[in-house]
Amino acid sequence: MSSLHKFSLLALLAFPLASHATGFDLTAGPSVTSSERTTASVFASVFGERPEDNRIHLEPIGTVGWIDSRNTRKDDLDHEVFVAGGGVRVLAANHHWFVSEQLAATSTRTDALSSRFEFMTSAGWQDGHFIVMLRHISNAHLLGGGKNLGETMLLGGVKF
Repeated sequence: MSSLHKFSLLALLAFPLASHATGFDLTAGPSVTSSERTTASVFASVFGERPEDNRIHLEPIGTVGWIDSRNTRKDDLDHEVFVAGGGVRVLAANHHWFVSEQLAATSTRTDALSSRFEFMTSAGWQDGHFIVMLRHISNAHLLGGGKNLGETMLLGGVKF
């Protein structure tokens, strides 16, 4: 299945959830582990309603995503990984800056995502329909697993 088809599938899965949420975004970008190889990643997120005041707010957030496989000589990263998570997003008073923390389930294990549950931490900026963020997914050596290299990505996309 091509990356475009996977991205479309993720969008279709997230669309019913977005109808009940204030925010919905689609993001994509490169992901890297401690090895030199980067790969593609795609995510769709929905987040809860927020008041229109100038205060910091906590919002529920749910995310589904996909990280492509890659071949390296020393690390076991040759599996695609699907991710589904939920948690909380903190939106700054200016409604541009945000951070989020989610507990995510993974479809398989690799040397980067070495357990079935991982922490998905994001920090980013949004303005209008544009969004950019850094995201790191790792089990922080708290949830078992092997090498636990983690996945770190730079994502950009659109917010609806």
